[in-house]
Amino acid sequence: MKYAALTLAVAFVIAGAFLLLRGSPRPVSVATPSVAVQTMALTLTNRPRLVAVYGTVTGGPCEATLVLPAPGIVAHILVQPGAEVIAGQPLATIVPDAPSIAERQKAEVAVIAAKAERAHVAALLAARLATTSDLAATDQALQDAKASLMALQATGTGQPRTILAPRAGIVIAVLAGQGTAQPAGASLFRLADPAHLTALVGVPAGNVIARGATAQITLLEDNSVLTGTVLSRAAMLDPQTGLRDVTLGLSSPVLIGSPLRANLVAGRLVGYAAPRDAVLSDETGNYVFQLGPDHLAHRATVRVLGPSGADLILAPTLNPAEPLITTGAYQLNDGTPVRAAGQG
Repeated sequence: MKYAALTLAVAFVIAGAFLLLRGSPRPVSVATPSVAVQTMALTLTNRPRLVAVYGTVTGGPCEATLVLPAPGIVAHILVQPGAEVIAGQPLATIVPDAPSIAERQKAEVAVIAAKAERAHVAALLAARLATTSDLAATDQALQDAKASLMALQATGTGQPRTILAPRAGIVIAVLAGQGTAQPAGASLFRLADPAHLTALVGVPAGNVIARGATAQITLLEDNSVLTGTVLSRAAMLDPQTGLRDVTLGLSSPVLIGSPLRANLVAGRLVGYAAPRDAVLSDETGNYVFQLGPDHLAHRATVRVLGPSGADLILAPTLNPAEPLITTGAYQLNDGTPVRAAGQG
């Protein structure tokens, strides 16, 4: 009887335990949520450091300034800036002013007087009333008077004249006004050789531009692209702009005065290339995120060396073994669980 009661009690205990275990819900494991990102491997690169500068097309080293050889009045200007001219084409007409007319007349009278004096002394010498030294002195005076008159004739002093283009080219500036009196040596025109035009650009201080380096030039008016070559660099900064003038030779003719942008090589950038969107910034500076082996985002401070096309070149201080997070970085914090896009 006792054995039966004990057996029944054990059965009840087993049945209760079975029901208890059967009715208890199984524990469900909850995965920590992670952010899907895209990554790229870090590879050391060596790219040219480009600096964008601006300037205009100029007449170049073959530009010539035409000056007035003698005083006069600019009667007519026959060309306008931008005109293409041929060699020998008239550019302006000049009429003499009163002082230059008087100067030429004085020189002509001096020659006449010197000839008369020479004839008089020659007659005296024949009558033994003068010496050969006296005759030599009058010969010298006549030569001097003739030389002075020839000099005035050579410059056109005291007579009307026409200023001609010394060669084919483009008139880039008219420097004297019609109807104005101009002294000898006054600048009248600037003439450029269309085959040797250049671009003048201003480069910020601290950029080392090599002579002979190639530059990509974009004309801002129509976005056409041509190639340039660094011809010369100023030895000092422009006091007005604070920039260093650099002259570029052009691969094809363009309009003088055209505004342009040039990309110049100013050294090399050695580091990691990163898409611009991968580089973030806050009050502490620039930073990126890398995907660690623990599947967590690791924030890393970076120094941007400079732009290179669509990328930024970062100083090589990052751990190259950890991929750079390129997409999705904006929603991360240091230590955020992440997974590469396409992974579960």
